[in-house]
Amino acid sequence: MIELYEWPPLRSQRAKWALEELGVAYESRPVNCYEGEQNAATYRAIHPLGVVPALRTERYTIFESVAIVLQLIDEHPETGLAPAPGSAERATYYQWSVFAGAELDPAVMLFFDNTLRPLEAMRPPGAQHEASLAERGRWEFEARAEVLSEALDGRDHLVGSGFTGADILVGHSCFMARRVGLMTGQYPVLEAYYARLQERPAHQRVYAGFE
Repeated sequence: MIELYEWPPLRSQRAKWALEELGVAYESRPVNCYEGEQNAATYRAIHPLGVVPALRTERYTIFESVAIVLQLIDEHPETGLAPAPGSAERATYYQWSVFAGAELDPAVMLFFDNTLRPLEAMRPPGAQHEASLAERGRWEFEARAEVLSEALDGRDHLVGSGFTGADILVGHSCFMARRVGLMTGQYPVLEAYYARLQERPAHQRVYAGFE
């Protein structure tokens, strides 16, 4: 049985969305990050940094949301959620999958950490919001949103073959950007793209109550 260690609506929703799209049975293992459960020794043995998500199967344990999504989809090639290995579309798929975690997430979190994150949750203790860092996060997100908008102009998904895991990964970044106030009408192409993703039943099951 697959076990998903999660705490919505954090990055664990990416893994959950992939599982729902694949139709794979799994057990949810909530890790209450507000109550400090992520710091328990039992969970640190699963994820040494004490964050979510982590996923455990009978064969392996894995963390990092991008890695989990890519691994799960590779285990189910019949679903068509990834282009064929070695193909040109696979290169595009990898590009946007990594873009989500390496480019979009840091910009969103830099803005969030310096605007909306409660001060008592800041690390290190005593850290304060810094307006200059918030502005940098906003600027970095804007630059990346423009790149995405250009790539999506005239197309429904990031990869020509249709909906893939790259859309799951970038889609969650869009969800977080909306949630913290970085997508509020100024990126019509990107926001129309995310609206299409919201129509997917798997997305609705995973993000219900958070939109």
